[in-house]
Amino acid sequence: MARIHIVLATYNAETYIREQIESLLNQTVTDFKIEVCDDGSSDRTIEIIKEYEKQDSRVTLHCNKTNIGYIHNFMQGILRSEAPYIMLCDQDDIWNPNKIEVTLAAMEKAEEKEKNVPVLVFTDAMNYDSETGKELGRFHASSHLDIKKVDTAHLFMENKCIGCTVMVNEKIKAFLQEIPGQVRVHDWWLALICSHFGKVVYVDEPTLLYRQHSGNIIGGEAYASYVRKRLGGLAAQKEALRETFRQGKAFLDLYRDKMTDAQREIAEHFAGMENAGWLRRRKDMIKYGFTKSGFVRNAGLFFLL
Repeated sequence: MARIHIVLATYNAETYIREQIESLLNQTVTDFKIEVCDDGSSDRTIEIIKEYEKQDSRVTLHCNKTNIGYIHNFMQGILRSEAPYIMLCDQDDIWNPNKIEVTLAAMEKAEEKEKNVPVLVFTDAMNYDSETGKELGRFHASSHLDIKKVDTAHLFMENKCIGCTVMVNEKIKAFLQEIPGQVRVHDWWLALICSHFGKVVYVDEPTLLYRQHSGNIIGGEAYASYVRKRLGGLAAQKEALRETFRQGKAFLDLYRDKMTDAQREIAEHFAGMENAGWLRRRKDMIKYGFTKSGFVRNAGLFFLL
């Protein structure tokens, strides 16, 4: 059995999938299995993956019977894993040759201190222009995300993790037997689990080229673009905030009995924010630290609340 299970989620990936798989096969650590989890591609993705299956026994193909969406595609891939460690992989990035090596070292160091609990390790990434081949700067710096604040309160309000950089250990599987419909993004949910019941670790190093192109589901948009979109879409931002509160409530409902009293108090106040009064929402934001990264984001959040 391979030590590392790479869950590579695909959907109509023929344009970039070869470059991605080649970067995986050229890692400095070689004890891994790549499970390509295809979610109903209608292009040449499956044909290309079958070529790699014949060439390298580390590559396997799993085809979902129906299109289940990228959240469940990743989550089910994690649950199928029999390896001690699982890494998440998008279909269109390019991994640095030492990505597994760097991430695994951080995981093993964390596990020395945190025994028998779910651990999530995530790293930075280098934004990459697909058309010009130019590097566009590191993801967390360009996004102005504060990666030091990965406690439960901050993670309820804002996701810091880039899913394509994530490694989790097998202990996470015990917490994934039910995936509520309110989960907004798979990496966010995994981070919430590990911040509550284990450990979240950040490695301040880009481990992949994070390809930016028109087909990205979630891309590393520039901070100025982020601000413009928020200013221009007030209704959409309010709905996104409501969805975030509902995700928090679903988390509380599912894991209430596993939480400490302090964690339960934080989660209950976050889950109640959608229906709380104007003053209560803002007081809880400040008291419990339900904030985002930076003054601009938090000023907008205070207004939206």
